[in-house]
Amino acid sequence: MIRAIIFDWGRTLYDSERGALFPGVPDLLTALAQRYDLAIVSLVSGEYERRVAERRETLRATGIAPLFAAVRFVPADKDGAYLATLAELGVQPAEVAIVDDRAGRGIAWGNRHGATTVWLRRGCFVDELPDAMTGWPTHTIGEIAEVATVLAG
Repeated sequence: MIRAIIFDWGRTLYDSERGALFPGVPDLLTALAQRYDLAIVSLVSGEYERRVAERRETLRATGIAPLFAAVRFVPADKDGAYLATLAELGVQPAEVAIVDDRAGRGIAWGNRHGATTVWLRRGCFVDELPDAMTGWPTHTIGEIAEVATVLAG
């Protein structure tokens, strides 16, 4: 049974090219937060302090910050951030869904640890396909709103 959903940030919830949340994200998260603990685990490259501050401000300004039980923006070691988030939420990998736009990161981690994986196949990493190393996602979706449907089914 899924108890928590861990989202990637950039190109999953947040449209980096437009500088805004993807359409429908606030409504989706509001609905999901009624059923699951929500978290963000995301890598931050470049000017770490400034970029983390910007992301946290976006969470606050859009009103979605209170929907998340845990938020981790890290410069490296996304694997460690997943483990810390699981501990903070008090869940095991089998009780988690990982939603990410990159097969080689979140999907691979989730598959290695027994989580449900939801690959958001769109954007600039659409051709970064799953393989024997990453494992195949439990679900593949083309729009973030489909998360609610695939997890309900």
